[in-house]
Amino acid sequence: MADLFDYLTWRGDLTLDQSPFDPVDGMILARFSYVPFEYFAKPLPEGFVPIKSLAEPALADEALRTEQRWRLRDEELLPALARSRRFGDLEMGMQESVLDDVIQTQFSAITVRLGPDLTAIVFRGTDNTVVGWKEDLDMSYRCPIPGQKSAVEYLQRMAAKVPGRLILCGHSKGGNLALYAGAFCGAGVQARIDAVYNYDGPGFFDDVLQTDGYKAIVTRIHTFVPQFSVVGMLLDHPEGHTVVHSTESGLGQHDVYSWEVLGPGFVCLETVTGGSEFLAGTVREWTRDMTPEQFEQFVDVIYTLLTDTNFRTMHEMKENWFDTAKSFVRSVSDMDETTRGAALEAIKTLARSAGKEARETLAGV
Repeated sequence: MADLFDYLTWRGDLTLDQSPFDPVDGMILARFSYVPFEYFAKPLPEGFVPIKSLAEPALADEALRTEQRWRLRDEELLPALARSRRFGDLEMGMQESVLDDVIQTQFSAITVRLGPDLTAIVFRGTDNTVVGWKEDLDMSYRCPIPGQKSAVEYLQRMAAKVPGRLILCGHSKGGNLALYAGAFCGAGVQARIDAVYNYDGPGFFDDVLQTDGYKAIVTRIHTFVPQFSVVGMLLDHPEGHTVVHSTESGLGQHDVYSWEVLGPGFVCLETVTGGSEFLAGTVREWTRDMTPEQFEQFVDVIYTLLTDTNFRTMHEMKENWFDTAKSFVRSVSDMDETTRGAALEAIKTLARSAGKEARETLAGV
């Protein structure tokens, strides 16, 4: 089955002048934004550089190749982009990255010049840092989170530097940041936005959806999710979504390298799976039964458990699972009675919600 690498083989010889920017291009840029440019041995220049000039120093940098944020098939993606006429000569710049344990935010974005009158603003999704996952949890009860504010500020700064039309895109949390930035960037910048591409990123609560900024951009939003979507089905998406066939199973479908491509688009399905709807319904029921204060307290407890391990990435925690488990046990035993009770009550609420959803799902079979 064809994936984004097949797309680069089939269409990589066509420039954007010959074949206009399409949703697969947006997905590729969204994945490209995960490359940890901030860890290059030689810092990127302040201006813009062709994408093809980034592959060689990245692949030759042994320290970078052991960096935990360098993952999946990115080592294949960079040279494939560099070889293609479609992406190799595009200029990337203005890379910005923030990882702040104090304000609990992980934010990164790049700007890619697609032509003299068209620029893509691309937001990175959650990396595998503990801080990044905490910010994802925060989205479930709080808006705006620091990353969303950073996305608006970044878009406004870049819009002042580049001429013409804009395209916003991102995967996972990056998709949510693209949506939020497009909605709250101000009328002047918003008028220049051609499209917002969201790849399996979560939506918003109703208070955001009802703002004038979101209503003004909603017809330009294009949301894509795999058939078993969890992240992308969280919260609400009034713009609707296109379901893309993934060759992976379960949570692995969140990985865009598994999404099936057909020509300038995707192999699409009519709907997500029942399991995806079940999980999304369970989470919605869970958050609906808890007050924002209760959920915030629960998220803080989980974050405390994670940070008490002294590991900065989820990969480190997995590789050191015995130490992680010991730290979890120690942290739970050290909790005060109120905090421990809140965490246990949250877990019981989730269990009740899951049971209810399962009964309703089975009754409808």
